[in-house]
Amino acid sequence: MADFQRFYSYSHPTDVHAVRACLNDNALDLLAVGGDNRVEVLQREQAETTAPTFNVIASFYIATAVRAIAWSPRTISPSASDDWFLELVVAGADKQLRLLLKSPSKDGSPDLEQIRPFGGGLSGHHKTINDVCFCTSETYQTHCASVGDDGLIMWNLYPKPEGDEDEYDDGAANTTGRNTTNGVDGTGTDTEEEVERSLEPESRPSSRVPRSNTNTNTNTATPGLPTRPALDAPPPQATAYIIRFPHPLHTISSHPNSASQFMVSDVRGVVCIVDWTKTTLGQESVGRPGWRGHRVVELVDPRALSDGVAGGRGKWTGGAGWKRDDKNVIGATYGSRWSVWDLRKLQGGKPIATGEGMEYGGDRFRWSPSDPHLFAISTSSPLGGASMKVYKTTSPAAPREYTILPSPHRVKDFDWLAPCVPGDHIRAWLAVAAGKQVFFVAGGEAPQNTL
Repeated sequence: MADFQRFYSYSHPTDVHAVRACLNDNALDLLAVGGDNRVEVLQREQAETTAPTFNVIASFYIATAVRAIAWSPRTISPSASDDWFLELVVAGADKQLRLLLKSPSKDGSPDLEQIRPFGGGLSGHHKTINDVCFCTSETYQTHCASVGDDGLIMWNLYPKPEGDEDEYDDGAANTTGRNTTNGVDGTGTDTEEEVERSLEPESRPSSRVPRSNTNTNTNTATPGLPTRPALDAPPPQATAYIIRFPHPLHTISSHPNSASQFMVSDVRGVVCIVDWTKTTLGQESVGRPGWRGHRVVELVDPRALSDGVAGGRGKWTGGAGWKRDDKNVIGATYGSRWSVWDLRKLQGGKPIATGEGMEYGGDRFRWSPSDPHLFAISTSSPLGGASMKVYKTTSPAAPREYTILPSPHRVKDFDWLAPCVPGDHIRAWLAVAAGKQVFFVAGGEAPQNTL
């Protein structure tokens, strides 16, 4: 076991539940860390050191444990511009989402900061939220999606004012009604939405798919993007578009080269690519789950699926990741195995490669953004301690195993750091959350050719 204490760089006031590195070109040095009641934004020091070192540049108190974090593609680091901008969405243990915003003031007063809760009540999740992500394409940069035990919800964070006919794309989804966070008594419900709700009595109302806000940005730091929100003005209410799934969803990812698609994985061994702009009701038979109308492709690991159906895994879990440099490659871990699919070689949805993963069941799967040959998986079980494995696609049978802390500790979350300092061309770093600490671990060596 390596001496990981010398890599330790950050201590949080509470247990750390989520970590997420920013992959924006102008914010590669940012890392978000979520604990029992707050989210802190860390900025990496640019000096080349033995291990990454960070400074806290923002702290948001949200009064609930953090379940997941997503960076907005509009985020700009203070190291990239004096007109920097922080924008994140976090999912809380209270089944509510929050938009976190921070930007510099123009008059020398303290920086502007805002926390905007959304997704509460009838329009949001009723069960545990497991993951959240932004649309990373320029077309839908003000949209995010959350997944949980009760399905997927697409959010337009900055809808146009009520009555603006351009807010909704009627060609994309003209079969469901409009809804804000007002619940079932809000206006805009149409007959077809009532039909859809009658099929599932406990369902919440959906909204039409919101069209992207394409206003020209008046901020010179981000030309061509939607206008930044005014942090000293009342926030708009996010609109929701609900897609129901037959089983709980564990992870969701978007891809910069796929504007309207998400990759989602459920807890039973199925990974899907879904297009949230496709029509649901009207393309399906009455009574069928709404997700089928959005499905582009479905991928399965037959062994993981059979284990899930037969109860072979004590706890249904698992995670998946979308390869950032190749939208055709997807990886996942279920049970004690990992799988990789290539959409150019579907083989009936079966993986092109599989291997042995974590002995006590995989929970997270992450592709390295700096080395296309590397991916890592972790387990949420404390039986083997806080442990994880790093694989090279060129030699997947010989992973590098890390035990960060002994049992009963466990890895709550991890993420690959984006390369942003000169020494990063030598090694790829992982940020691993265990206990109240974030460990920075060298997870790989110099990048090589793509898969």
